[in-house]
Amino acid sequence: MIILAIESSCDEFSVSVLRDGKIITNIISSQIQDHIQYGGVVPELASRLHVQNFPYVLKTAVQDAKIQYADITHVAYTKKPGLIGSLIVGAVVAKTLAQYLGVPLLGMHHIEGHIYAANIEKKFTYPVLSLVVSGGHTQLVLLKSPVEFEVIGTTQDDAIGECYDKVARVLKLDYPGGPKIDALSLQGDDSQYVFPKIMQDNTLDFSFSGLKTASINLITKIKNRNEAIDVPSFCASFQKTAIEAVARKLRRALELNPDVKMISIAGGVSANQLLRKTVTAISQEYQVQLSIPNLAYCTDNAAMIAELAAEYLGQQKPIN
Repeated sequence: MIILAIESSCDEFSVSVLRDGKIITNIISSQIQDHIQYGGVVPELASRLHVQNFPYVLKTAVQDAKIQYADITHVAYTKKPGLIGSLIVGAVVAKTLAQYLGVPLLGMHHIEGHIYAANIEKKFTYPVLSLVVSGGHTQLVLLKSPVEFEVIGTTQDDAIGECYDKVARVLKLDYPGGPKIDALSLQGDDSQYVFPKIMQDNTLDFSFSGLKTASINLITKIKNRNEAIDVPSFCASFQKTAIEAVARKLRRALELNPDVKMISIAGGVSANQLLRKTVTAISQEYQVQLSIPNLAYCTDNAAMIAELAAEYLGQQKPIN
């Protein structure tokens, strides 16, 4: 079985080839440098660049995999969620290729793909509790068995990645802001600035709008006093508060689901160093296994879509 997968939900166009359960190629065309001047992703620009870049990405993925197009048995692509224009480009490429080759076409869910990115190098032991942390989503998803997703907690407003990016923008850090805050925090004092603790209730839901607002208000007050902001320490203090909020909910979820055998993290923010360290400590604390995706599979990429498609096919389960 050879699956060619396409991921185009935002500002990356990626093509991956999976052969007999193993990722062979994972080519990504990133647009960060094209969007950086705007401080965020411009949807219309993203879709136009996908149209421009997909021929090279597709050709390179197939050539590097050392296969012929006729060898492909399935074509998978990101169907939802994402930027409409970007999704359409990926869908058109995938549908055209599947029709030309006469092979099955599989429309995948973007967030499910992120979850299964952690399954690429270390296979899940079920039940699995996945912490999804990205620019648009913050969720706790329980998988009692393969490709059986139950959302048990979700954000009520801003996602953690969105909060990071908006605070970074006010600090005048380049887009994408999340990685910049993570890197700068290593140089700062995480006790220098105090932020309110967020979502301390007993639910499994998240909320980051309060932390975002408190951070922006604090930056404004400091500037109004004509004082300099210790940016590394601000980043460290902000990040400590954000990750503590996530950790609190993850612990609560483990207490409510004592049969969980493995925890994992998914999404772009899963590359965050403090989050990785914190989740590793929690897995040891609760004596459960841990699966953290390779950094190459944290951001949007087609390998996760290929892995998800292979799992659905292997389980012979219908795709939602």
